[in-house]
Amino acid sequence: MIATVVAAWPIQAGAQDPGAVPNAHHEAARIISAELAMRDAGSRLQALAAEKPVGLAETMRHELAIASATFNFRQAARQEELRVYELAGYASVESAVIPLLPSGVQGPLSDSIAGLHSLYILAGIDQYYLVNVHFTHPYSDAAPLASLRSYYREAQNLYGVDASYLASINFIESNFGRVNGPSSAGAMGPMQFLPSTWKNYGNGGNIMDPHAAVLAAARYLVHYGAPYDMRTAIWHYNLDYNYVDSVEFFARAYRADPGWLDRMYYWNTYG
Repeated sequence: MIATVVAAWPIQAGAQDPGAVPNAHHEAARIISAELAMRDAGSRLQALAAEKPVGLAETMRHELAIASATFNFRQAARQEELRVYELAGYASVESAVIPLLPSGVQGPLSDSIAGLHSLYILAGIDQYYLVNVHFTHPYSDAAPLASLRSYYREAQNLYGVDASYLASINFIESNFGRVNGPSSAGAMGPMQFLPSTWKNYGNGGNIMDPHAAVLAAARYLVHYGAPYDMRTAIWHYNLDYNYVDSVEFFARAYRADPGWLDRMYYWNTYG
């Protein structure tokens, strides 16, 4: 199951005329605005984490402030997602906007667009500008990102598969566990295993459990050559090199900027 494309592909196209492309400077300004909003929210959360509220009133104020800052981060991440999909729809806009962005943003954003393009090709989509974002999944339907990160790191420590690849597959396959199937082929869970394959790699765990699924995915990848031949290992996950390219592009974005995973965790979500 390719949850990212399924969530974004419109039932009825509502995109604009491909000749009326977005304005490059306007797009860059909106991306920078979203980046600043996420930075402000992150700084606020760091400051709140250092506080030690005393008493009921202070504790409530503290919890409300955390809720407000995390909501602001989610909203800014979704606004940036809209811009990423717009750039992914128009090669001319992408090439004009990327140089206008801060250097630290350019690489991960370009890799994310390349990852989307690979998914579009995999899904048979050739008119990229028709792909729209749909915020269809409650963000709380996934395990907390801190938990997922700990599962990716555990799998990396146990099996040598870089955490970025596991995070990328988790995003592509199920939007971090928000679209658990079964798929048309019968795959299930946050890492989309066929029940027959799960018997070989699940070690008796629950196919729907994100912790068990991430570890099983790492074992599966190792069986097919990871970490020494990641392309072959990833190819066996979907048997298509466009899928491999997509996994590698998103993984590279996560390695370049670990905060990019924080953003994409909220893609296609609401709440």
